[in-house]
Amino acid sequence: MGILEESILKFKDIVEREGLLRERVVIKMRPLSPKEAIGEPERNDFPILKGKEVLVEARFLNSKGQAFTDEPSDFEGTISDVLSLDLNSNRNRAVVVASLNAVLRHLNMVMNTVHCKNSEPEECGKEMADRFFKRWGEDMTVGLVGLQPAIASNLIKRFGKEHVQIADLDEDNIGKDFEGVKVLDGEKRAFDVVANNFLALITGSSVVNGTIDELIRVSKMDNKNRIVIFYGTTIAGVSYLMNLNRLCFRSHSD
Repeated sequence: MGILEESILKFKDIVEREGLLRERVVIKMRPLSPKEAIGEPERNDFPILKGKEVLVEARFLNSKGQAFTDEPSDFEGTISDVLSLDLNSNRNRAVVVASLNAVLRHLNMVMNTVHCKNSEPEECGKEMADRFFKRWGEDMTVGLVGLQPAIASNLIKRFGKEHVQIADLDEDNIGKDFEGVKVLDGEKRAFDVVANNFLALITGSSVVNGTIDELIRVSKMDNKNRIVIFYGTTIAGVSYLMNLNRLCFRSHSD
């Protein structure tokens, strides 16, 4: 059973216990515009600004939950409707993940389910790199799965280009030089990036695009003590349910 499937089983137990599954409580979801999602950041190379990904937002009562996806859609239905969706597409997985985030936020089980804006992505990237440096020192290596430019830039500045590897699924990024680091093909090389580094820093979008299970499996190969940390709001609920490490320093709870 995969990470998302196991998360859904745990989530179902929670909503049944809270009496939410049987109530006619509607989850409304819609794609956000880039400005709604991320404001006006200091850089212009975020995937959402390039139209490669969309941030979808689920609303459950007064709580919000978000998820990045390349297959955005509108959705409206009950929690029971969400749980009945097949997990056979990025679209459906995004609906499930965003809804799960919104409901768990409503129950105060998770925080920080709304994306940071304006200068905050840059601040988050700097804090992330600084914390890694303080904990593991300048000689650690990090594999970034998912090119989040503010995080990537701060990792390179802090650790040096020879200590950072990057893999991404965006064809426009693959093969390009990002501040001295060649961006590798995420479809072919993401697993190498995880396997070859001390720390794997993985986008939470992996739970939507269906790659999370294999990435975690690779991290455990050869009995090496690789550190795996997910970043972003998308994986807020799943990380809580599955006890996964997540960092998201400047995101919001409403």
